[in-house]
Amino acid sequence: MRPRNMFRVATAALVVGVCVSVLSACETKPMRYVDLVFSATTKSTERFQTTTDLNSGSPLDLYTDIYQPSGDKLAKRPVIVWIHGGGFKDGDRSSMGSVAAQWARRGYVTLSISYRLDPGNRCMEVQYGSISNPSEEATERARCFRAITAARNDALASVAWVRKHAARLRVDTSRIAVGGSSAGAISAVNVGQQANANGGAVPAQHKVGAVLAMSGCQYDLDRVDARDAPLAMVASGHDGAVFYSCSVATVNKAKSFGTATMSHYYPNESGHALDLYRHHQAEVDKGWTLFLYQHLKLSQPA
Repeated sequence: MRPRNMFRVATAALVVGVCVSVLSACETKPMRYVDLVFSATTKSTERFQTTTDLNSGSPLDLYTDIYQPSGDKLAKRPVIVWIHGGGFKDGDRSSMGSVAAQWARRGYVTLSISYRLDPGNRCMEVQYGSISNPSEEATERARCFRAITAARNDALASVAWVRKHAARLRVDTSRIAVGGSSAGAISAVNVGQQANANGGAVPAQHKVGAVLAMSGCQYDLDRVDARDAPLAMVASGHDGAVFYSCSVATVNKAKSFGTATMSHYYPNESGHALDLYRHHQAEVDKGWTLFLYQHLKLSQPA
């Protein structure tokens, strides 16, 4: 219970800080970026990249669904790019549609993206060490690494695409976050922690201001450094798909470099990713909205 108690204390302090700086009392007026201030959203779909299929090598178009708050007149809005789960082998961007739409109702422009998949990968078997033949295990490990890297690169491409089309989308390129569920959370973590190749500065087109991870993990902790984006993590102790120990290690390594983190840990539960988030959504959203408010340096429109 200690992590959750610590979360509540930290969040309470942040709530007070936001309320004092923005409103005389939080209850007097709904806050953009925190409350659902818009009643509806509009959805459009665009291609953000043409790449090659991981297995066939054929050209492959990748699309994103874009959600915007209906009737919003603000010239520059912050962005959240959402990435779906599916073990890097299946899944679809539509699975993050309801999440993206709800966050758009807070005043964000949100994207739910597609990325390259490898339907035949055996990443779960590699994780569990259930492939007995060493040569076969090495082959499957390399295949899994390829799929994870492709997903990260496609997510980075979507961030660059947002910046390229910022004027048309009416977005603020200095305020971009990335979030995801399961494999999408792993990809989001990789965007926030691996865009700075070889420990160098993060390229401007790939830089994000925060990461929201539903059962996420960094499999290569050597890639974590002081240049990484602030990280908010949701994880359960008996998650059978993304190990709790890896989620915790990811957060702890980020903390060791002074990176801001927020953790919602449920050590006695087994929920995974989007299901875990939905089960605790009221609590998680309360933390995440204020986490983004602080780390994307948001403010209320005049």
